[in-house]
Amino acid sequence: MFLFDDVRPYRDQIGRVLGLLDGDKRWAYSLWRAPKGLNIDEIDRDQYPQAYLQSAGTAQAMTIEVRYIEADGIARQYVVGRAPGDYAIEPSVRMPYNNGSRHLDLYPNEVFTSEEATEIYYQYFLTDRVPDQYLLRLINQWE
Repeated sequence: MFLFDDVRPYRDQIGRVLGLLDGDKRWAYSLWRAPKGLNIDEIDRDQYPQAYLQSAGTAQAMTIEVRYIEADGIARQYVVGRAPGDYAIEPSVRMPYNNGSRHLDLYPNEVFTSEEATEIYYQYFLTDRVPDQYLLRLINQWE
């Protein structure tokens, strides 16, 4: 989905899509910036997106993950969480998605509603960064 602000503001578009997540037919959303100067059909999907924000779950309970290409050139993916976070124990929330065929194990501070997620997505849309007040738990990296 492309974001255009001629029908409704960007924040409202993001919030609407996140609010439609049902964990079944609509269970994921991702936001990434297309390379400048390319049309969508010209984008090499083996190369892009390299950095993105994505969610899985429902409008009532979803995870948010971000993938950055760090200054050292390594791609790292993180789960976003609210501070404070207690990571001394194993994750205690099992979040099913894709009609229950898959699941994620999360900490309670890593579960968001669509309203909370909308603000994070909107800030990412503006800055390509998750706001600083959120915690990032590393889950994967690619060199």
